[in-house]
Amino acid sequence: MNITSMIDVIFILLIFFMISTQFKKNSLPLDLPHSQNKGQQDTVLVLSVNQEELELDGKIISLEELEPQLKAHYEGDPELTLSLECHKETQFQRVVDVLGRIQGAGISKIGIVHETMD
Repeated sequence: MNITSMIDVIFILLIFFMISTQFKKNSLPLDLPHSQNKGQQDTVLVLSVNQEELELDGKIISLEELEPQLKAHYEGDPELTLSLECHKETQFQRVVDVLGRIQGAGISKIGIVHETMD
């Protein structure tokens, strides 16, 4: 029995059905809530830390001045986000001290920059 011609017919039918079939995505209609504060972004405060000095938004400050200044910024804007940038040679204890002062100021939104600063 020669089935070569039957295989040809099966492939032609397969191609026909693949081309003529429409695939639909299954989806559910969702009614999502809209944001109330369009265009409003959180304030980002940059704190750079290295072994010798601290820099808060471009101003050099001491470790003792850090917490009061952060509290003042946080009281002015409760949605404040802090970006903590550390030099690669900064000792870990210094970073822990700075994080303690940040916690004491009440700031909970902290982004830590992990790229090395030269």
